[in-house]
Amino acid sequence: MLLITTLAIASSLQGAGSFTLEQPVISQQERIQQQLDVAMESLEATLETESHLRIAPAMFQDSDDSAAIATFGAEGSMRWGLLGGWGIDVKSDSNNEIAFGATWQYFIVDGFAFTPELKLWGFFQEGEDAFGGSLDFLFAWHFVMRDTWSVFVDGGVGILGTTANVPTGGSEFNFTPQAGVGVTFDIGNNNRWVVGVRWHHISNAGLYSENPGRDSVYVYTGINFPF
Repeated sequence: MLLITTLAIASSLQGAGSFTLEQPVISQQERIQQQLDVAMESLEATLETESHLRIAPAMFQDSDDSAAIATFGAEGSMRWGLLGGWGIDVKSDSNNEIAFGATWQYFIVDGFAFTPELKLWGFFQEGEDAFGGSLDFLFAWHFVMRDTWSVFVDGGVGILGTTANVPTGGSEFNFTPQAGVGVTFDIGNNNRWVVGVRWHHISNAGLYSENPGRDSVYVYTGINFPF
């Protein structure tokens, strides 16, 4: 019986062929290269997934992704922008004003938007010059809208605080009623160049003993982008 068992084992080993206990040795350089390959495959998969998500304002999106960018002036769409302007007092050309700031737009209905502006100001005037900031609550109606341009009217009121009286003899806190007209031009990827002019009034509404007021013609330009 032992002899038969021994012969059976020998026969099976002969049919299985030769084998070795030695395993292939992977060098450190090959191991590092394998790890780099795995990391790159993971990174490529992540980037492929993220490319289909909107993680930034549309100004940074590929222009081919038109479906992700709302049509200009569409109800519910939002935009933001940068602007700057210059104004001159209609009563005295020695009184000038400059402003730089940012704007946000929310279209309540097609073509009609709430457009608050936050601006920094410099007032160069008879007497002491002044600097300050304003928050303006404006509304804009794009009564003519085309694919690449629009015409709008806007208006509203803001609050203004300055380092010195504006105008001279007035006060450091004022209200700023304003109204104007402007145009926008598409400059690619639904970004818009804006040019406009406004009547810009400065008054403390009688909150102080002196209220000389000031009326300026204010010309501005800027660029705004869709979210």
